[in-house]
Amino acid sequence: MSHRRRAAATATAIALITLCTQPAQAINLPPVPAQLPGQEIPVHHDGAPVPVPFSPHDYVGYISDISSHRYGIYLDVIDSFGAIRENPGVMSSNLEQVIAVNNAARNDPARIRRAQVDARADRDGVLDPVADALGPVLAQHFRDALAENRLPKTRMLLGGGWFARAGGPASSTFVEKEIFANPRPFVVAPDRITKFVATDRDFYSTSKSFPSGHTNQATWTTTLLAVMLPEFGPQILARGSEAGEHRLVMGVHYPLDVIGGRMTGTAAAADRWNDPKMRANLIAAAAEIRAELEWRCGASLAECASVGPAYSADPVGDYTRRMNYGFAPVGDTAAPMIVPQAAPDLLLGAFPDLSYAQRAEILRLTAGPAGMPLDGTGPEGSWQRLNLAAAMAAEVTVTPDGQVRLRG
Repeated sequence: MSHRRRAAATATAIALITLCTQPAQAINLPPVPAQLPGQEIPVHHDGAPVPVPFSPHDYVGYISDISSHRYGIYLDVIDSFGAIRENPGVMSSNLEQVIAVNNAARNDPARIRRAQVDARADRDGVLDPVADALGPVLAQHFRDALAENRLPKTRMLLGGGWFARAGGPASSTFVEKEIFANPRPFVVAPDRITKFVATDRDFYSTSKSFPSGHTNQATWTTTLLAVMLPEFGPQILARGSEAGEHRLVMGVHYPLDVIGGRMTGTAAAADRWNDPKMRANLIAAAAEIRAELEWRCGASLAECASVGPAYSADPVGDYTRRMNYGFAPVGDTAAPMIVPQAAPDLLLGAFPDLSYAQRAEILRLTAGPAGMPLDGTGPEGSWQRLNLAAAMAAEVTVTPDGQVRLRG
């Protein structure tokens, strides 16, 4: 880490306090809502589950409001970007890839519209767009329930854009952006990027690019949802990865920004899930979603999900492709996978009966290739190589001596 960036990182605590105490408008955020998210009056239906919001004490008291990583943020998860910036081949590919994706979308109005929907999620929230992952029937039920304020626990933790309680300043990427100070692609190559503008929002902020805050937000939200609703885990993760790819469509981020946002978002989700109070409340929100959707559908989630086409025919393939985009290896391709300590419990939803060590082994066996840009090979482990979609979809057998094997 450079001296400048180290100095900036050690000032993070002050920056976070300042961020939390400034008026929302001073940092270009929407005004704080007059009513706490999750406290809106719900629509009631005869015979339906009764929505019960969290109590006021559930809005405070989370140890995971501060990152478990150095400086209380997620800088060390993506610190290798400093060295990668000195690699001209990688940085050229970084720019050319976003230009190619952005230009290819010019004649695809549907893709532009989806990218703009995801661009609004920083303020409007991720839940409505990622409902796609539940399939057409459950997605509509989920959106209807949100519109009727019938998922107060879910909305408080995961909805409301920047004000989602399972997010927070530590996982916002504001500080990391300022430390790396990387200009956005439409600033670097304005004559090669097409801006897909809208009348109601300015999607082309000149804030810094690395890591992608939108991808970070989509990742921690969809990672937690995947743990909470394991029947849809790979589909939900694939939808979150699509939100990251849409940042390339818009021409506002490079693929390395999106990869970095996925890494910080996954680490932030792991911090939240490993916080006992937050985990208990996420489990309560999962029960709320399950009860509401099964009442609306009149069957189990698995049965309802089978009606109509799935969001993706190959969610693991989609997620895997977006892990590295078009980059070639730049480091040791034989480096062993070191699973980050906080990561194995993200498989508790999919594999509740396995041990921590067995879940860690699944992550190791399904990990992406070594040596790719941003792959950290130190003792803290590689967040870049984690393939949660493949891990959650894995068909696992356990040998009599407790060893994990993957079928196929």
